Amino acid sequence: MSSVGDLIKRSPVMASPADPIIKAVKLMADNNVGSAVLVDGSGRPVGIVTERDVIRGLARGARLEDPVESIATMGSLVTAGVKEDVYSALRKMRNRGIRHLVVVDEAGALRGVISMRDLLEDFVIKRLGERVWWPPPED
Repeated sequence: MSSVGDLIKRSPVMASPADPIIKAVKLMADNNVGSAVLVDGSGRPVGIVTERDVIRGLARGARLEDPVESIATMGSLVTAGVKEDVYSALRKMRNRGIRHLVVVDEAGALRGVISMRDLLEDFVIKRLGERVWWPPPED
């Protein structure tokens, strides 16, 4: 069984809660990701902002110059441990209605983010095999 840490594909995109929304949006766009983890001065995760948060925030009147924490999930951040099994992570995501999960180590330090897509790809590869993802060799 895979652990959550096995699904981390890249370093997390990080921003400060006080950064303007536009900075977080640019970071997500530049890194082709759907979320940015908000970290405190010591680099510990304190929140997350997603594309959906940005859309909802702007629809409610937030301005791109406003602090990103004004539209982000703060305080009730859902995390998974690097050694946690993927089924536990999936349950957390389903039960909380979230698509991105912040991954931390045993000390609570940020290690990455996994998405519902990461879980789905892991499941499909395991169930259907690598041949689904890779074309047969050419002769």
